[in-house]
Amino acid sequence: MDLTGEKYDLLGIDTAWRRFEIARTSGAALSVFERGLRDLEAGADAVNLTADSVHVAAELAALEPDLDDRQRIALVVLILVSLAALEEGSTRFPAVGEESTEPMRRMLHGLLGDGGGEADGIASEIALLLKSGGAARIIGRSEEDYRPLLFLDPHICHQKILHAERGLARRLAELVRAERGAAAGDSAIESALADAIARPAVSDGKPLELTPEQLRAVEAAARARLAIISGGPGTGKTSIVVAIVRVLARLGVAAGEIVLTAPTGKAAHRMSRCVFDGLSQVASRAAPDEALFAHRIEASTIHRLLGYSPESGRFLHHRNNPLAASAVIVDEGSMLDLALMERLAGALRPDARLVILGDADQLPSVSAGAVFRDLVASCEASGPDHNASLSANCVRLSHNFRTGGAGTSGAAIRSAADAINAQRTGLLEAGGADGAPAIIRRGSVDEIQFQGVEFIAAAPGTVGKFLGRWLRERAIGSPEIEALSNGKYVERENGFDDDDCARLRRIFAHLSGSRILCATRMFETGAERINEWMHDQRAAQLEIAPGRRGYLLGEPVIVLRNDYERGLFNGDQGVILSVERAGRGAASPMAVFARGDNFIAFASDMLRDRIELCYAMTVHKAQGSEFDSVAMLLPRRSLSILTREILYTAVTRGRQSVVLIGDAERLAEGVARKAERYCGLAERLNAELAR
Repeated sequence: MDLTGEKYDLLGIDTAWRRFEIARTSGAALSVFERGLRDLEAGADAVNLTADSVHVAAELAALEPDLDDRQRIALVVLILVSLAALEEGSTRFPAVGEESTEPMRRMLHGLLGDGGGEADGIASEIALLLKSGGAARIIGRSEEDYRPLLFLDPHICHQKILHAERGLARRLAELVRAERGAAAGDSAIESALADAIARPAVSDGKPLELTPEQLRAVEAAARARLAIISGGPGTGKTSIVVAIVRVLARLGVAAGEIVLTAPTGKAAHRMSRCVFDGLSQVASRAAPDEALFAHRIEASTIHRLLGYSPESGRFLHHRNNPLAASAVIVDEGSMLDLALMERLAGALRPDARLVILGDADQLPSVSAGAVFRDLVASCEASGPDHNASLSANCVRLSHNFRTGGAGTSGAAIRSAADAINAQRTGLLEAGGADGAPAIIRRGSVDEIQFQGVEFIAAAPGTVGKFLGRWLRERAIGSPEIEALSNGKYVERENGFDDDDCARLRRIFAHLSGSRILCATRMFETGAERINEWMHDQRAAQLEIAPGRRGYLLGEPVIVLRNDYERGLFNGDQGVILSVERAGRGAASPMAVFARGDNFIAFASDMLRDRIELCYAMTVHKAQGSEFDSVAMLLPRRSLSILTREILYTAVTRGRQSVVLIGDAERLAEGVARKAERYCGLAERLNAELAR
């Protein structure tokens, strides 16, 4: 944007960035400060910022007129570091002292480029600025200061984020300290739990009995106002949710006052389905079970539960207009970011229960905060700030119901996931519990057996050959699936008929059985590039000209954002098929999605900006999903996004097979690298509870 023209002179706009632009375009010699801004523009993308962020930082720094050029550059860099930390998910960042040395050096090397030769000097200037109390107009020194940034030694943070973190800690502490509801006495809880256990769900003629740790989790949810339940895939969290709602119903909580919710529409839909299926499997339902079954509790996204309006950016429910629910059960807690969790906790009525389930070892939320991880850490803390009542409310699930016996594919996946969590960098070497490597190395694409966890080095041509095999065997599949994908379907007024539904279920079962996962959207091994490659290969096989390659029949698609009008949610997965709407003309390519026991179709052109191909998807997008077979393409170069958490999350998406393709060195780097987020929730919550 040109900020030097007559238009801006007439408006009387005179900003720090405008003066910089004038100097840069006039040919005049640049000052130290101006040269510094130019260098920061060039380095912004290295810390996931844009040049606009440099503009914002320069304008903020202009509020401090008494700084010299060196000090002003240090202030601009500090602001940029605080913004980059937010982008990485941190709610605060160590800016001074020993704790700051490595993280600050990493940030400065990215921003300054050229190996970060000036990093030490800028770091010293930042420390001097903070310790001296400089830049007082924009940097506060206490939690009560109303400034954009706060320096709470040794951390720099944004006042808005600190306010949310402090508010959440206080609200959660209120829940922990609150007395139990009068209806939840010890004898009542024991009786309700005993009655629910005596009427278990039945699958394949066998009662689904809860393990001792599952029983502890259900009891904690019944006793406490705040319960935290953490467990990996296959540890029975869904069974626990069903048991919790059954016990609460026996304690007098009406079905209409129990709310199920999750951060994403996909997770909410799965939660609804699993709870309904679990209740339907109870062989001898008592009156409370019948009431739950008849009510059919439908889970919703947290945004929808709180009545979020995208137009106004406001929430209908908050502290002054709380939710009517007396029990709120949240699934996929690892996806909760600080801002959303603070909104949810603030919207609970004073006597409500809050139960959060998730996997503390998974990737944290995309936005700032690592709420679930911090809550589990707070529960498991020790020392003077440790709170016994909070610890009693937290249960970790360890028993895995999917691994099978020793030597099975499930056991191999679980073993590899445990090794990644333990940061065993020698995953491809002997040394596991049985002396075998945690991950089996294959010498060629043809040797891959799609069992357990396998690794293949990405030699020249290997990735293309693997993707070709995946396309044939996993994406397109058998001749039967290919024929079904190319068939014609008729959507009638009440949906598809029974025969079409049967065929559609077969297609969806196939497509939901496998997925390629990527660490990033971009780069050679990113989801966008892989989807493009798979699409081009499929189009070439069908001899479709490059200029006429829209979505092809049988291609998987994914919804990118919530569309409440159509009932589609971020993460919903569908398939492109030829669909005729009865009485409305010829069949055309449409995006078909599951809708309850039936399906629904939308013209793909109507959804073009809301869907994309999903042969491949990022690991973040895959959270909450599981597939029979998973393949993960490791980045070709060293990227900070490749961490232990992203590898653990990717591996645990697979039920029978996980294939890792890439460089062994990149794999070891990822296992050794922890997704470091600097957050203060656990510390703040423990301090609140210690009062």
